[in-house]
Amino acid sequence: MAKKNYRLERDFLGEVKVPQEALYGGQTQRALENFPLKGERSIGCYPTLIKALLQIKWAAALTNHKANFLETSISKAISTGAQHLINQPFTHNFPVHYLHGGGGTSANMNANEVLANYAEEILGGKRGSYQLVHPNNHVNLHQSSNDVYPSACRMAIISQWLELSHYITCLQETLRTKKLEVADKPRIARTCLQDAVNVTFGDLFGSYESLIIRVFHRIGTAVEPLHTLNLGGTIVGRSSDAPEGYQKNIIPILQEVTTNAKYHQSSNLFDAAQNPDELIALSSSLEIAARSLIKIAKDLRLLNSGPDTGLGEIQLPALQPGSSIMPGKINPVIPEFVIQCSFQVVGNHTTCAATIDHGELDLNVWESMSVFSILNSMNLLSQACSGLSEKCIKDLVVLPKKNDPNTKPLIPLLTDLMKSHSYSAVSHICQEAEGKTEKIRKLLKEKGWA
Repeated sequence: MAKKNYRLERDFLGEVKVPQEALYGGQTQRALENFPLKGERSIGCYPTLIKALLQIKWAAALTNHKANFLETSISKAISTGAQHLINQPFTHNFPVHYLHGGGGTSANMNANEVLANYAEEILGGKRGSYQLVHPNNHVNLHQSSNDVYPSACRMAIISQWLELSHYITCLQETLRTKKLEVADKPRIARTCLQDAVNVTFGDLFGSYESLIIRVFHRIGTAVEPLHTLNLGGTIVGRSSDAPEGYQKNIIPILQEVTTNAKYHQSSNLFDAAQNPDELIALSSSLEIAARSLIKIAKDLRLLNSGPDTGLGEIQLPALQPGSSIMPGKINPVIPEFVIQCSFQVVGNHTTCAATIDHGELDLNVWESMSVFSILNSMNLLSQACSGLSEKCIKDLVVLPKKNDPNTKPLIPLLTDLMKSHSYSAVSHICQEAEGKTEKIRKLLKEKGWA
């Protein structure tokens, strides 16, 4: 096994051994030692977050150059590095544990060091020396972890929403198609798991479609406020900690870098540093989405139950053997996958909600809990919607053999008779028959009502 080579870097705590080939530096190495992954994810496993961090650093380099705080060569080297790294795999260069302490400092410094070393080498320097480009003095100029990281978190979520919105839309379209396909197929509606009235499968899938439309709009509405960033607020929102030239240009230049004109600076930077309520509102909308998917998945699982002793009114696609010991058994694996994904989203929201009231005084340092809970939830919901749409609802069929006899129970008949003969009259017959189904039918025939 080849011997690993190290370089020595120094900070005010002393010397740090960093792998020679690493693009990151000493503060990232300290984070690796303080927060070992042990099988957990690193920030590099979340590409939308790393891309957002790099875009902010790119925009800051251009802004500082425009305001005459950064030399052309340094600004260009940092910007070039950011653009190059955005198109590279992230896990190797961004190894910090996603739940690192310190309110995002380790993530911010990881980005600062990677870009400083990349820019250093572009300008002819040596990796880890920081003689030409320094992580703090140049890459992090006029920034703080406390405005960079929360802003990157919001940008990451907005990017992730593009993917989730696609899968929700696909599910909505699949439900619409299925609604039209089964519009004339009768079924018995049930309330309290008891027979109710005659409806159609089109009615059922139409209700699911309406629910998913609301899910889409609710999440989309919650995402919009995340375009408000606290860049320029630096430590706790005191705008005087960044010069006017930087303050004036950082958001417009970020808009150009990201090609997103919706980004704007918070009207109250102190509030933005302290209160992540807009993230929690989004997480709440994701939880509602998850609970909505659970409802749909449970319905499908119940309607598919059987094949001999359950409802068996629909048949879901057979995707894999359902038992290691019972031949021929087929389980509703996709609805069960959807339900488990959704359970996790519900749990993520509980975690996320806890962050709003634990942000003591002037800074909420629990941004990692919020952003990664939300990004994980969005990913889970994307998988759930995709599976439900493509591997479950798209090819499910109504089974007439089991469904048709179930559309002729007694309760719908009694409900219809109530309209013409009054509730009391029909109820009296049920009382006279002592609730016995066959006797009720006999009495109805004697009266000429059925």
